[in-house]
Amino acid sequence: MKKILIIGLIGLIGSMAVVQGQQPDAVYKLLRYEWTMNSDGTSDYHYRHEVQILRNRALVAYADKGETFVVYNPDLEEVTVNEVYTIQKDGTRVNMPQNAFVYQLPSQCTDCGRFNHMRELAMVHTGMELGCTIVVDYTIHRQYNFIYESIPLQRDCPVEKLEVLVNSNHNDMEVKYAIDGFQYLNPDDVTSSESGNADEGATSLHYTFTNLQQAPNEPYMPVDYLPTMRLFNGTPEFVPAFDNARFSGAQDVMSQIAGRGSKRDKATAIRDFVVDNIHLNDIPPAHLGYTHATAEQVWLTGCGTATDKAVLVAALLNDEGFEARVLGDNMDEVGVMFDTLEYRMSVRNKAPMYLYGKAEDEVAACDIKESREARLDTLEDGFYRLKLDPLDGAPNINAKRLALYRTTTLHSTLCDIKSNISYTLPKGLKMVAAAQNRKLDFEGVGSVEISIKQSGNKVRVVRNLKLDKGDIEVSDYSAYRQLIALWQSVDSVLLRQK
Repeated sequence: MKKILIIGLIGLIGSMAVVQGQQPDAVYKLLRYEWTMNSDGTSDYHYRHEVQILRNRALVAYADKGETFVVYNPDLEEVTVNEVYTIQKDGTRVNMPQNAFVYQLPSQCTDCGRFNHMRELAMVHTGMELGCTIVVDYTIHRQYNFIYESIPLQRDCPVEKLEVLVNSNHNDMEVKYAIDGFQYLNPDDVTSSESGNADEGATSLHYTFTNLQQAPNEPYMPVDYLPTMRLFNGTPEFVPAFDNARFSGAQDVMSQIAGRGSKRDKATAIRDFVVDNIHLNDIPPAHLGYTHATAEQVWLTGCGTATDKAVLVAALLNDEGFEARVLGDNMDEVGVMFDTLEYRMSVRNKAPMYLYGKAEDEVAACDIKESREARLDTLEDGFYRLKLDPLDGAPNINAKRLALYRTTTLHSTLCDIKSNISYTLPKGLKMVAAAQNRKLDFEGVGSVEISIKQSGNKVRVVRNLKLDKGDIEVSDYSAYRQLIALWQSVDSVLLRQK
């Protein structure tokens, strides 16, 4: 009887866990984004959200549910709070008291004098309980009428209704738009209306999206996997300034960090220096009127937005003889040409380069067969580590981040890497592990071969990787995961004195 009771309790707890796991932490009843273009060259951005709190985790694990933060630029923007209140489960409306509005310097604007004028309005919501609905409604009046926005249509919790509206008070202000990842939406849940010339752009626009699912949270998803709506009313004036920009005011530093290694090593070293030494002020470009600092300003002040840092990296690379340009939907990446292929790299971190644009459809080929002197790290007790040289063309995927199962497409790159390198060792050293020769081959997905053997004072390392698909569907994920795991399992060889 006790066994039956225990089993029953375990089953009940398990079923409750499943149900609870299916329940989201919160749900957006409404998200509304509205832009109004005024005839005097100004614009108004109106934002509203109504979010219902379903689980306590929504308040303790999310930074934007229990509080709302509005960053603005007093030189260009004026914020008006229309209404902020909480509707409790019993219908009681709790208006936010005046002392719950806090004006402060945004955390992303610290350590940079150029942004000390920026402000952030923090609204600390009151009257919260499970089942309550938080309503936030505000307007930002701007001294310009550019739109260059990306609106993610899936969030960290489900969205019952999301609206995007653009209104123009004069007929010559046409707005163009695109919806990336539309194939992942249910067409029956999308309605729209617009006026104006469909070929040239709309003077008014109203899109409504309903029943939007919670965004998946898996690494290495394709860029367009999460549906996103993009709005723009012509190319902002700052974009042409990116082209062929150069900055020669840092030649002394550049000669030290980029004076050795391959061209890719030099380009990466320049990017890494900027990541490490130029403070990132992560301010959305809209609050700066879609302008950016010059490379010289960023260098001299030691700080800047992600776009500012991208401008500096591209300018430094161009001055060193590279062909580089600012890229990315948020203008926070740099594209660099190597031979006929363009690689992209982030300026936010030191993530490796990866193929971009049309180059993604080409096979990143690497064919090496040569002898090299071994680079050794000295360890304790007479051991040494032979560091294997990195190989160009491998996908920018960390095998440790690949879970056992996956529900979304994984974005990788095509490649065909063949490396056969003989490393010459100092006399008296031998491999600790036995020789190895491991192979994996999955038809239609790819293959990998790792071979390490010692003969005399030479260690021959063969590393071959071939990937036949750029986008890995769920059905091929297990095979791909095994290939990448084996490929990344060896980056050095342990040696010791004979």
